[in-house]
Amino acid sequence: MEQILTSLEGLNFTKIALAAVVLAVSLSISKVITKLAINALRKINSIDASLHTIVITTLRCVLYFISVVAAAGTLGIPVTSFVALFSVVGLAVSLAVQGVLTNLAGGVIILASKPFTLNDFIECETVIGTVKDIGILHTRLTSPDGKDIFVPNSLLQSSKLINYSSSGFRRIELQVNVSHEIPPEKVRQSVMQAISRLPHVMHDPEPRVLLETYGPHAIKYNIWVYVPGTDFLTSKYQLNESIYEIFRENGVSMTRPHLNVHMN
Repeated sequence: MEQILTSLEGLNFTKIALAAVVLAVSLSISKVITKLAINALRKINSIDASLHTIVITTLRCVLYFISVVAAAGTLGIPVTSFVALFSVVGLAVSLAVQGVLTNLAGGVIILASKPFTLNDFIECETVIGTVKDIGILHTRLTSPDGKDIFVPNSLLQSSKLINYSSSGFRRIELQVNVSHEIPPEKVRQSVMQAISRLPHVMHDPEPRVLLETYGPHAIKYNIWVYVPGTDFLTSKYQLNESIYEIFRENGVSMTRPHLNVHMN
């Protein structure tokens, strides 16, 4: 700081005018470079539009800093001292806004790597919902019950994340307990009949009815049905009702825990 103040003592009109010209020319060149960068980013479809703003803002800051350094050098200010002063100030600011910078870095990584996009249904830690907006610092999710949840990008970037929409389909997994007296083939036929009533069933992969275990009170069956991700909840509830109706029609009895007592 002392070197910078010392260098300013010998200022005259010529140096100030020259510094002003250098600054104006540098800023003009910066605007041209920024416009070229904007046009180049628009032609690259692989980069998310939200990331364009971050790239352009960063580029502007770098170009403006170079312009100021060039003008300071014209005034006779040691560039090394100016850069050192800026580094100290930058370090202090970065420590003060460390959390913000962490979320900013997380947002850049998310926009670049694209683990999810808008309208994807995701789960992270204890948060689950549909992605409605990917911001620089936070990502906004809408939960199934209609709540808006703002999740820090640093959490989404560093934690385990499940994207239910990326594959295009989801698997409904149900379990039913059926009486030992009912043959497995009859159970499978009844479940497949119930599945056929669903309007959005996928046949590749095909639905499956698997005998899981022989319990003391019932036989447990696993039911796997694949449906489009957007129809998951609706299809799941429809399948529950359809299985109940078909089991009643076909005489397939579902059991609950019970105790048989035999008296002599």
